[in-house]
Amino acid sequence: MNIKFKKAKFLKPSLVLALAIFGIGLNACSKLQTTKCPSNNTIITNVEHFTPPGAKVQVVAEKPLKQIKGLCEVVIKINGGPPNVIYTDPKGNYFIAGQLLNAITKQNLTEETASQFLKVSKNEESGLNQYVAFSYYKGKSYFGTNPPPAEKYIYLITDPKCPFCHEAEPLIQKWADKNGVEVRVILFPLPIHPGAFQSAVGLWCNKKGWNSLHDAYNAKAPMSQCPQGEAFIKNSMQEAMKLGVQGTPTIIGMDGKMHPGAPSSEKQLDQWLGK
Repeated sequence: MNIKFKKAKFLKPSLVLALAIFGIGLNACSKLQTTKCPSNNTIITNVEHFTPPGAKVQVVAEKPLKQIKGLCEVVIKINGGPPNVIYTDPKGNYFIAGQLLNAITKQNLTEETASQFLKVSKNEESGLNQYVAFSYYKGKSYFGTNPPPAEKYIYLITDPKCPFCHEAEPLIQKWADKNGVEVRVILFPLPIHPGAFQSAVGLWCNKKGWNSLHDAYNAKAPMSQCPQGEAFIKNSMQEAMKLGVQGTPTIIGMDGKMHPGAPSSEKQLDQWLGK
């Protein structure tokens, strides 16, 4: 989530996980379970109590959550930014901002909902193209003004020190080779990964491509740095965040749909991106 609320007494995200694991509703009362979700006006009015002064809250979608009775799923945008998924009771008095995980099906319900509303327009894609660190296509890396001769492409937003990215990259490479797809790499080093920013800068400054990206995960020291690389990586991160990217890996298909998280199989990549 990237909602910037003022200090507020929201239910803790850990409670969301507990609800998903044990299947506990927010209220056992059958009357509450059948109550409709609060109106958009109620949601906006109450959420605005916890946002910065002057922030504009827009409700994009809301519906009862079928997995947990008495809980409503709401998609909002703040100041026209990326969609955020939050949860509320039928009266709109309590809100949960966090990831809703189903321990039985191993689904991240929050990410699944968010991905339905995350889509990059062609104009936004043009801006994103300015921050492609390199492309991978059929065993080769391509840089800058030397694009590969590919008709199909995806964007991979990745972090050189992200363990989930490191595990997913060989699968993505295999899938891309099989289907003749160019992988356009956007470097998005997360602050939680020590050395990730320096690794990303080093990759760009030294024109290192796909193989070096994979090797950088285990590298003990970053490659040489340069001011231009630092500026490029900072700008690429800002551009990705404007589009709603919150973590790595994130994949964007040719249709503009954004898919957060690591794919588990080639079949899942087919489902996400087609062939």
